[in-house]
Amino acid sequence: MSMDSYENLDEVTRKQIEELQKVTRKSDSDEQFSLAQRKLAEIFYKYGLLDEAVRVSKLIKPQDNREHYKKAQYNIAAVYEEQDKTEEALKIWSEIEADSSEIYSRAQYNIGTIKNDLGEFEEAKKAWGKVKKNGSPEVYARAQYNLASRLVKEGQEDNAIRAWRNIGKKDDSEIYALAQFNIGVSLNIKDSTYEALEAWEKIEAKDSLEAFNRAQYNICTVSLENTQYQDINRTENALKKIVNGYQYEKRCLEKICRLLKTSSTDIGKYLLLLFTHTTEIIEILKVDFSHRVTDNKPVERKLAHYTGTDTTNKLLDIEKGKEQPSSFRLNTINNVNDPSEGKLLLNYLKGIKEGLSYNSQFDEDLHAFISCFTFNHDSLNQFRLYGKQDNKEASGISLVFNKGFFQKYNSTVGLSYVTFEDNTKEISTTSVQKNVDDESGENNIQAINKIKKQPVVRCVYLDPTSDYIHLAQRNRLTFFREFNDEIVQLGSEQISKAKHEWKEYQSFIDKKTEDFRRTFIDLKSAYKAIAEELTKIEEKNPSLSGKIKILLNEILLPLKYLIKHSAFQEEQECRMAYMTSLDDKKVKMEFGRFLYVEYESEVKSHLDKIYIAPAATQYQPYLAKLLCDTNVKIELSNNPYRQT
Repeated sequence: MSMDSYENLDEVTRKQIEELQKVTRKSDSDEQFSLAQRKLAEIFYKYGLLDEAVRVSKLIKPQDNREHYKKAQYNIAAVYEEQDKTEEALKIWSEIEADSSEIYSRAQYNIGTIKNDLGEFEEAKKAWGKVKKNGSPEVYARAQYNLASRLVKEGQEDNAIRAWRNIGKKDDSEIYALAQFNIGVSLNIKDSTYEALEAWEKIEAKDSLEAFNRAQYNICTVSLENTQYQDINRTENALKKIVNGYQYEKRCLEKICRLLKTSSTDIGKYLLLLFTHTTEIIEILKVDFSHRVTDNKPVERKLAHYTGTDTTNKLLDIEKGKEQPSSFRLNTINNVNDPSEGKLLLNYLKGIKEGLSYNSQFDEDLHAFISCFTFNHDSLNQFRLYGKQDNKEASGISLVFNKGFFQKYNSTVGLSYVTFEDNTKEISTTSVQKNVDDESGENNIQAINKIKKQPVVRCVYLDPTSDYIHLAQRNRLTFFREFNDEIVQLGSEQISKAKHEWKEYQSFIDKKTEDFRRTFIDLKSAYKAIAEELTKIEEKNPSLSGKIKILLNEILLPLKYLIKHSAFQEEQECRMAYMTSLDDKKVKMEFGRFLYVEYESEVKSHLDKIYIAPAATQYQPYLAKLLCDTNVKIELSNNPYRQT
């Protein structure tokens, strides 16, 4: 390639390339030539000239310099992997000779990662097991960590603990901290409480703030909930150590601890049970985008949001006078079309089935903002209800988001969508955190005015007059659209892959539903016990009773807007929520029209696909233009619809 082809590079880089290209086998040595090609490859890779990086790397021969050749081969494979040429990458990495070098260890680590992503778990474990500690301590630590994580999923907890214990702090302090956290979790499950606490206590914030926060929170809950070893002081100390996280949990548990220490009744014990069941339910309902029900891709890996074409344009295009597209919004709960929002949970807990009142209530102390998503990416009913432009049915867009748009499943900040002021004051009315630091620790106006990534949680549909419960989920049709006529071999039998995946998914959902049902019943029992204790307290100490009622409401807040009427079941809705005071600087308003908060994650870079509604097909070329610099797929809806 001539120098004219590098016209987008700066002059200094162009001269660097020119000098390196002067090195030849004839005028210099084979070793000097191979070193020059390596340096050229690094420059080309840095500037995104991947094909050029591969071309010059291939010029290096084994006889030039063995080390240069191995590194060149490794880098060629790395480029292939980036270009989605996975098979070619695997072939090259597999051919790198086995020795104690860093290159070999990195190659085996990468092979393991790819095989794991492909669902070839035995091959993944073999590759990770070949990574040598003397080749690269850091890569070895990550390989052992991944190996242990895989072993846990296979029910081999003891082998997993051994693999995690192979990781030394000097190998990689961050991975060591994460490994110690997991060792603690596994030991706690085995009822080795003291050993679990010891593992968590080894973790330092400087090694991994993620592992440290989670460890301190686990120390807190284990010390509080394990009646045999209950240590309230240890719980309070652990809560104080948590850095910038677990706001909701800290507020509730600090108050529960005070009641456990000062109240002569069992009210603290029952409030702790209520809190425990609430957080258990949230964990059951959180969408885990990496969970697999078979060896196929994660089953709930994407979610759709229905909206109009104008909104889509604002989210994807940069308007005149602005530096970036409009932010994704979470809108006030007052805009929803279900008048029972926020009421069904308390009605259930109180055992109310008849004469339900659905009059809307407004709470300025703690207001809910939500955004709705669904597992059904191409739904005619959703297009008719929500994918509208100018109030015209089925005239909008379904935006399908990948998992990167949402907070990861195991968050280090706890249940982040209820924002309380992080302090240790007496029980009082709800307030809100005034300032939020961005991830680098520096105050940032843009970060303060937008909410950070939030989890997405599936809704639960209840019938108020019966015991009917349904968790939001994918429907059967989505599996047939995904797999079409693919066949899967099960033993000696060939069956429809769609039917097989659907059956496995149903087992997964059935178990999740049963877990929810059981915990929901426990929640009701705890609520009933609290109500009985409150009656006694109110007679003797009305002031304390009032404070406990506030705490009771705060504990249940995360569930309040996840319980929906069964009449809306077809929507299979998942929600991103944010609850805060109206004086929060993040809350924005267009008077009489919109009340909302803005979300920090950019839409365009997190889209997987978009579906265009039947009455919006004329927008296809415009959307193609907006997304021409991405890999986002654009599809017309598969649903027939005639506009009336």
